[in-house]
Amino acid sequence: MADHMRDAISKLLDVYDARRRSDLEREQKAKDEEARFLTDFAELRRTVIRPVFEAAGAMLEERGHRYSIVEHEFAAGAEGRISEAGITMRIVPSGTKAPLHEDQRSLSIATRHYNKTVWINSGESAGSGGLAGAKGAFSLDKVTRQLVEEELIGFVARVVAS
Repeated sequence: MADHMRDAISKLLDVYDARRRSDLEREQKAKDEEARFLTDFAELRRTVIRPVFEAAGAMLEERGHRYSIVEHEFAAGAEGRISEAGITMRIVPSGTKAPLHEDQRSLSIATRHYNKTVWINSGESAGSGGLAGAKGAFSLDKVTRQLVEEELIGFVARVVAS
């Protein structure tokens, strides 16, 4: 009888151990993918987004406008609070004061680590994109120099029109 119990419990524990190993491997894979996504975004920000922002900023300054660029890294804080990685360009057109609400004249490109997308926001309401997801959300590979330039041109057009 003791051998039967030992065999039965041993088999149950083997199944448990295998399931636990699988769970740990899946968790590690998710962490590795998230870290890779954030690293890839940092590289994209450094090599594509910031250079586009800086080139536009130089043109704006030539015409008497002010701008600033602020970057921030992903951070998981206390109580589960998350600060996404991102870069924001703010514009203050010549002859105006800084806006009451910072997002009115800012273009932000930030991660959404939970679904590994990049969100582009220029202070406008983000409408629904239907099955494709929220408007302004892109997979990392879709955030190209051309897309950033197009978003920046539209953003500058809205700022100078207001």
